[in-house]
Amino acid sequence: MGFTTIAATAIPQLFQAAASVQQSRALKKTASAQQQLANQQAAAIENTAAENQRRAARNAEARLSSARADASASNLVAEGSVAVRERDLATRLQDEITANANAALGQAVDVRRQGELNAWQTRQQARQSLVQGIGSAVGGVGSLFSGISSQLSKKS
Repeated sequence: MGFTTIAATAIPQLFQAAASVQQSRALKKTASAQQQLANQQAAAIENTAAENQRRAARNAEARLSSARADASASNLVAEGSVAVRERDLATRLQDEITANANAALGQAVDVRRQGELNAWQTRQQARQSLVQGIGSAVGGVGSLFSGISSQLSKKS
């Protein structure tokens, strides 16, 4: 077994090691990008929720004003059932605004958590690729030394 044969067995393993290390680096970058994208998506959801909440509050105020105007036009006294209906409407509208905001914020949290999970899984793949690269490198170096050792043994 000559040096050519030794190199032919060791070099592919060393190339595999280099490829695995490169793959590990690429996966780490991908994990970072995944998490950044998830954070951006969650922030967009939160911003949209805040804007929707402001819009809903303005609409609620308009609806309450309309209800007050209707009650005034009907010559009803602003006591008793009119006040109760107005309070109920205000409560219902506020509950609706709060529920919508909470749902959107929950969705943002879910997006962030999914992004974190995806990034973690990708980082695990990067670690696995790195370990495979190290294994290939050790195997290639081992093959190289084994071949050199057997060549030296034959010459002795």
